[in-house]
Amino acid sequence: MQIATDTAEEMTRISLTGDLDRETGPGVYLAFQRELSRGRTQFTFDLSRVHLVDSAGLGVFVRCYRDARMRGGLVVLERVPEPIRHVLEFTRLDTILPITVDPILSPSLED
Repeated sequence: MQIATDTAEEMTRISLTGDLDRETGPGVYLAFQRELSRGRTQFTFDLSRVHLVDSAGLGVFVRCYRDARMRGGLVVLERVPEPIRHVLEFTRLDTILPITVDPILSPSLED
């Protein structure tokens, strides 16, 4: 799992590449916590390069959502691949985690 973090204005993007599972989830949560400890509360996870999210990976999103909300923040999932979107819909996590098709951050931070 590769993790890249960019911040613009109020929003912090955490871009993930690879599989989000039991092995990689703690690293993703640590990257999130690092930004949260810096006072960031608005997050978007770019999942365009994620191939798989298992139950442990879903748990990471729930923990991030909970932690951000406790500080008045927000977690948004962007550019979610269709198979992962189906899992989010099946588990009804799409009802608490907003999903966007277009990037939230400015184009200057795009690849």
